[in-house]
Amino acid sequence: MTISVILPAYNEEVLIASTIHAVKDYLKEKFQEGEIVIVNDGSTDHTRKIVKEIIQAHSGKILISLANNSKNRGKGYSVKKGMRIAKGDVRVFLDADLPYKMEAVNTIHLKISAGDDIVIGNRNDPGSNLANVHPLRKFAGDVYSSLVQTIIEDGITDTQCGLKGFSSEAAEFIFPRTTIHGFGFDVEVLRIAQKHSFSISKIPVQMLKNRSASRVHLIRDSLTMLWNLVVIRWNESKGKYE
Repeated sequence: MTISVILPAYNEEVLIASTIHAVKDYLKEKFQEGEIVIVNDGSTDHTRKIVKEIIQAHSGKILISLANNSKNRGKGYSVKKGMRIAKGDVRVFLDADLPYKMEAVNTIHLKISAGDDIVIGNRNDPGSNLANVHPLRKFAGDVYSSLVQTIIEDGITDTQCGLKGFSSEAAEFIFPRTTIHGFGFDVEVLRIAQKHSFSISKIPVQMLKNRSASRVHLIRDSLTMLWNLVVIRWNESKGKYE
């Protein structure tokens, strides 16, 4: 089964080159061929220029493409765009700072090849190793997770891990139905999947690093994500996920 890796990127000029090369080398080693889709989310730095230069200099069986948002639209919007552009039988999105060991990509590929529809990273798994998670962010995440349980079923306690894989069938069904553009999109994706009986399995993650300056604004984005839970309930009651 072919594999696509989607990388949403906003103002990532410092690390985008090393991220692309790390993903490319891993796909070449494990799969010989594959696809990387970078979605530049309206960056105001040199992210777009760097990616274009890499593409121009690149050759081989690992395809690299760039999609650009005309302005900053949010992680959910960018992942959705990347999933709809991607052509792989297995489609994985990763955070641009690559906080987790890449071996998880192979695990996701194996599980979806064996019949799973969706595979998600679970930082709460006893087998997971985390790095430098600030206690306040851990507390906020635990509170949010408890509220998410009113929407998401089957013991999924970590909806926000930036490591998720989808079969092409699941991606092509779910993402056209999503409406949330920001960090709260993960819950909507999983709720649509559950509503339509897609299987969701969880894997532990091995965190190598944690971005020192998180892209999530603790208060502002937390309030927005809480509002997103209301939006998901409303959308579902109005049949928008059918």
